[in-house]
Amino acid sequence: MTSVAPITSNLQFRHKLVKDEKTFYNIKSKKFESDVSEDSSEEEQVIEYVDEGGVFIQESPKGEKSFMKKHEIPRKAFHSFTGFFTLWLYVNGYNQRQLVQPMSLMAITCFMQDFIRFRVPSVNNKLIKLYSSMMRESEQNSYNGILFFLIGIIITSSLLPKDICLMCNLLLSWGDTSASLIGREFGKYTPKLSANKSLAGSMASFATGVSCCYLMYGHMIPKYHYLVDLPNDIMWSPQTSTLNIHCFAIACGLISSISEFIDLWGMDDNFTIPVLSGSFLYTLVHAFKIQT
Repeated sequence: MTSVAPITSNLQFRHKLVKDEKTFYNIKSKKFESDVSEDSSEEEQVIEYVDEGGVFIQESPKGEKSFMKKHEIPRKAFHSFTGFFTLWLYVNGYNQRQLVQPMSLMAITCFMQDFIRFRVPSVNNKLIKLYSSMMRESEQNSYNGILFFLIGIIITSSLLPKDICLMCNLLLSWGDTSASLIGREFGKYTPKLSANKSLAGSMASFATGVSCCYLMYGHMIPKYHYLVDLPNDIMWSPQTSTLNIHCFAIACGLISSISEFIDLWGMDDNFTIPVLSGSFLYTLVHAFKIQT
């Protein structure tokens, strides 16, 4: 293999493609997501296998990313859509347990797809191109966030009451999205709470959590409860809790912010947010439940 010494200038570029007589490598900056700003993300150089062929070098300037890719618009749109889909499932009478089997099949499919692409570079290259608008650079050689999203929702759907599960989905879908978008845009104007979390992002997550609580327990459940819910489906109600809806909404906002903020050993937040928020919500509602 020819020397890759010329790549020392990589600090100025997001990508540099280096190809020798047999192997095509992609030498780039690996970015970690930050809700503070796009430019504040940590970076490290990585070398990843791309393809086979002759000698070729191509440089892509750091500012080359499109607005859609830079701000992850397709990814955030999909994230937000899952929240509306959750509401559609609720008003049409679906129970969260009914979703466990199809989501498990989807999770197995995603796992097998990633398992294969990690071992077959040509497949990996094609899938990276296919999902380029949705896939982060850090996911090109690691398991996709969709897999962790599915695993997190499978766990909450299997273990938690219907209303808590609904709230977990909304906090993941809308709370995490708002924290990321607001944090990236306005995080530079507010104090940083950690290396990649800002006060602006946490405030957005808090406001979204409060809004989701009022939406679910102040509108959706009262309107559709007698049409779509079975006995014991709904864990929190004004009649069964010493927490009024306003205190509960504030608690939901705090839980949304805390779940989004906590970093569990670098685990994907698509997994940690629903699991943590579900655990916190269940514990809170159970603690203030009126004993009969």
